[in-house]
Amino acid sequence: MNEIVMSNSDWSTPLLEELIQYSNDHGTTELVVDCNQQRLIKPVGTAIETDIFAVQKGILSLLIGIAEEKYLLETCDAINHHLDPEWTALSPWHEASVTIETLLAMTTGMDEQLQPLGEVGGGWRYNNTAYNYLKKILCLHTGLSLNELSREWLFNPLGMKNTRWEAREQKLPDGTAITGLQSTADDLAKIGRLVLNEGVWNDMQIVPKHYLNQMTQGASSDNPAWGFCWWNNCADQFMLPMKDKIYSGNVVPTAPEDLISVRGAFGNLLYILPRYSLVVARTRKTEAGKSAPDFESEFWRRLLLAKLN
Repeated sequence: MNEIVMSNSDWSTPLLEELIQYSNDHGTTELVVDCNQQRLIKPVGTAIETDIFAVQKGILSLLIGIAEEKYLLETCDAINHHLDPEWTALSPWHEASVTIETLLAMTTGMDEQLQPLGEVGGGWRYNNTAYNYLKKILCLHTGLSLNELSREWLFNPLGMKNTRWEAREQKLPDGTAITGLQSTADDLAKIGRLVLNEGVWNDMQIVPKHYLNQMTQGASSDNPAWGFCWWNNCADQFMLPMKDKIYSGNVVPTAPEDLISVRGAFGNLLYILPRYSLVVARTRKTEAGKSAPDFESEFWRRLLLAKLN
């Protein structure tokens, strides 16, 4: 369950209570809403760690930005500069053109088995398999496990005590275990505040500002709402994972255009809205079933309605 932390003259308490009820009715495990670094809504009781699914991609993208600042890699690097050739089933020529940016932007020109499908650097296609090789690159360059480097670079500085990578049963083609990320709404909100503060936490530049600016820019012509594993809300069209279709309009039509987000299966969500200094984090367990298709739009309609000033 979730509750209002305290009354705020900028927000309608009854409408926030209705928002919480709406969110709870749709299977929310934990909900955090922060405005101007003040908590409006928080979970009740002990923190509940949840698999946040593709929300992990936004966090890994931040780790790539940190790695670039440490001169361990550049987003323009060919993957074959970091991994041995023939890690895909592409021709040597096409494989050589796959870069770190290609994997972040989901323009790999491959299917989930890393077989040719489309053009490298061309059309957008969600590819969870190719994305996971970014984790291997980070570990190879640091000599650290994914959990060790994540704690050192990001989780410990932000005080994220309930976030960790866990191996899943699925394997990459090279036999490496695919990892999921367990986290809580409170820990995700810290990521949101870091991004809202342009990568600064406690007067330390954790993630370079120039990377954050690039991270949310549309990285492909057919899905301009997707950058480096983050969504923007200002593009006039978008595509969705596992859907071979282009949709018109904004990803969340009831939210302002400066909204940025990371979005995972079953309705796990992290939003940042700079114009109101808002951070929203939601977790939702798999047993709650699929999230309602219009949940995000209705959630944002209700949240903005609750804002008085």
